[in-house]
Amino acid sequence: MKSETRIRSGLFYVLWIFLSVFLISGIQAQDKKKNSVRIKADYTKVIEGQSYLDIKVISRIDRQMVDVPGIDLEVYYEYEYEEFPLGTARTDMSGKSRFLLPPLSEMKADSTGMYTVGVSFGGNDDFKRGSRTTSFKDAHIETRLEQKDSINYIQATLTDVGTGLPVTDVSLRVQVQRLIRPLRIGEEFNYTDENGTVFVPVEAGIPGLEGILNIEVVLPESDEYGTVKAVTEAPYGEPIVLDTSFNERTLWSPRSKTPIFILVFTILLIAVTWGPIVYLIRNLYKISKS
Repeated sequence: MKSETRIRSGLFYVLWIFLSVFLISGIQAQDKKKNSVRIKADYTKVIEGQSYLDIKVISRIDRQMVDVPGIDLEVYYEYEYEEFPLGTARTDMSGKSRFLLPPLSEMKADSTGMYTVGVSFGGNDDFKRGSRTTSFKDAHIETRLEQKDSINYIQATLTDVGTGLPVTDVSLRVQVQRLIRPLRIGEEFNYTDENGTVFVPVEAGIPGLEGILNIEVVLPESDEYGTVKAVTEAPYGEPIVLDTSFNERTLWSPRSKTPIFILVFTILLIAVTWGPIVYLIRNLYKISKS
């Protein structure tokens, strides 16, 4: 009887330990909550260039929106409720990634001419899975340079590629490429007319290397077409004169190229300043010896 009691007691303790470990692990698993991610994907088409998606991933952690770096994303396009993979992307330290898209001819649009591209995250130990889709139609910007009454103009026409019709009453932004930020030209809002065209004057005197300006015509962040950008080289700039006097003896040259007159003037100034002092010291020395 005592042995049976001991066996039952041992089984009870083993079962109690097992249940305790199970409950503790379950509580720890519940305590570690995964955070949700928010994915943003913006489509940009560059005429005669590469189209791409600008992806941004953030998450709300401790009531603050933070970037999500170093996660792998799947990029795909949708057609008739099916997903077709395009490739993968990985976010940088700022939670950003740029994915280069294949030509739209390699993708399929729905009956309305709308393309749907998606970005998905499969989840990991810290974040839940998430996805985002963006839809857009294909648009084209055609530019042409003109001169009228000695004034230079750029003409741009926006059309819907699917229908071939002009896109009217939308604002196009016209700007000159610069190193830090582009220089806006024309009106603040340049709305397309019934032919989908804007006609914008280019101001004289804008500096450009060899007189060439890279003028951008941009349809910015359209709900229907995304961002569409066309870049045109225009000989409308003021030629930049390169300064070749760096190695000459000028005031702004390096120390080894100091102008001669400055060297002579400096030596004379030192001689005039220290000459009397040296003369007085010499006389004092003679007086002390006499």
